[in-house]
Amino acid sequence: MTRLLIALAGVVLLAVTALALVWLAGQLLVGLGAFVVGMAGVLARLLRFLVVAGLLGGLTYFIASAWRPARGSRQ
Repeated sequence: MTRLLIALAGVVLLAVTALALVWLAGQLLVGLGAFVVGMAGVLARLLRFLVVAGLLGGLTYFIASAWRPARGSRQ
């Protein structure tokens, strides 16, 4: 009878340990998912900033080069 109770306690302890490991893995994946979602948001905002900065920089370059007097002409 004692051996049966010890075996049953071992099975219960193994099941609780496995359940705790599954819970811990879930918590880690949730944290990793939140990190990935946050990084995607940061990268999306960075991409939006770079596109706007590139467009404004290109527009500024175009306007500055259009207002520059042509070389060799004297007015």
